[in-house]
Amino acid sequence: MQQANTLILFCDQHNPFVSGCYGNENAHTPNIDRLAQRGTVFENAYTPNPICVPARASFATGEYSFRNRHWDNCHAFDGAEDSWGKRLKENGVQVTTIGKLHFKDDSERTFPGQRIPMNVSGGMGDPLTALRQEGGESSVVIKQLEGAKVGLSDYMQYDRRIASEAADYLRKEAGKDGKPWCLYVGLTTPHNPLIVPQEFWDLYRPEQFSVAPEWHDQSGLHPVMQAFRHRMMLDRGLLTDEQIQNAMAAYYALTSFMDSQVGVVLDALREAGLEESTRVIYMDDHGDCAGDHGIFFKCNMFEGSVHIPMVVAGPDIPRGQRIQAPSSIVDLYPTLLDFHQVQQTAEEQQKPGISLIEHIKGNVPYDRSIYSEYYGVGYAHSVFMLRKGDYKLVYFVGSEQVSLFDLKQDPGEQHDLGTLEEYQEKIAELKKALYKIADPEVLDRESLKDQEALFAELGGVEAILQKHKAVTPFTAVPEGCK
Repeated sequence: MQQANTLILFCDQHNPFVSGCYGNENAHTPNIDRLAQRGTVFENAYTPNPICVPARASFATGEYSFRNRHWDNCHAFDGAEDSWGKRLKENGVQVTTIGKLHFKDDSERTFPGQRIPMNVSGGMGDPLTALRQEGGESSVVIKQLEGAKVGLSDYMQYDRRIASEAADYLRKEAGKDGKPWCLYVGLTTPHNPLIVPQEFWDLYRPEQFSVAPEWHDQSGLHPVMQAFRHRMMLDRGLLTDEQIQNAMAAYYALTSFMDSQVGVVLDALREAGLEESTRVIYMDDHGDCAGDHGIFFKCNMFEGSVHIPMVVAGPDIPRGQRIQAPSSIVDLYPTLLDFHQVQQTAEEQQKPGISLIEHIKGNVPYDRSIYSEYYGVGYAHSVFMLRKGDYKLVYFVGSEQVSLFDLKQDPGEQHDLGTLEEYQEKIAELKKALYKIADPEVLDRESLKDQEALFAELGGVEAILQKHKAVTPFTAVPEGCK
């Protein structure tokens, strides 16, 4: 593979099925779709952790969350382990990041080349995301859904600034020093709040969206997921069907806004004459259920939350190819080293990722095991996912019952096969594959121990709850970027 430049477009909380290139005719995503038309779409890409900070740590390091104890949104990547950014910079690549990273801080030690970065609040992040054994119920999700409306949020203004600065970099700086470059552009949308300008709101009608049956009858959900909905206050009938549809329309509209900012950057790439010498990656950290299964946002193992978009285009990337073999965020580490002809060390060769170049060559089997883990708010114990072939196992620590879905026959995950006798052999096979990667019970204990130590350091659970009562549940945008 020839040396080329790299542009990474990395958004936040985009459900891939809310985009045209993933088959949704109702979604207005012309710029992402345009990129997909001239590149390769990875149909089955996944996050290794369906919450921001640990997913982004995996992106930086190419490792699963448990390897470096990135459990939740207050155990952030701090540069203690090598990142692809550090490795590229050491090998002469000009590494620049613009926008959201969600790492420990903006120091060069953590990650090189940061501009207007959004990292975890105060170098700590949000300890509420680690509050599993206590803390009771949360109204955060309900309030966000009730607040879906026309308007302009700080995140949208920040994204416009990010896209503008990225466009300026491409037009004025990229390659001017003769060095190969890698530009990461970190957008914050379609992460909530569900506030969006009128022009994007007008692309959709709330009544065009169907309300998932689980909003009215959750009996088909696994008991742990029923408990999750209870803790998030989603099982109380507090929202009307019209409010749910309104929130779904807002999410679609916010995705269209994000797509417009992707367009700003892609247009600048073309106008700068760099399109034919640059590989472009579009992806995100995790998805959003967007109303499916009676759930909004992430933090679960349903496809809307754990499945991510992944599109790659460039001078030597096949056009119009769609790859079925499953991929993961951890694949980006070896991919970026491959893109810039950086030889992997022996230690790096032991990481779980497989370069997307190998996927494109057809060297990755469809039955590759894909792993995800979650140690955060909403559950008393940890949750794990293992996909292999058409089947997906969801393993809930502390529960004797698993969930099993046949994603080929049941892509909407409406039929949980976990309790059926005829699938127990398949469940045993997938559990064995899961335990080859990690021991869920051990990791549950270790994560809880680290989280309890954090609470003690911060003065205890009550002190944390009191301190965060008046604090926004989302990371604030950097000063001067509103």
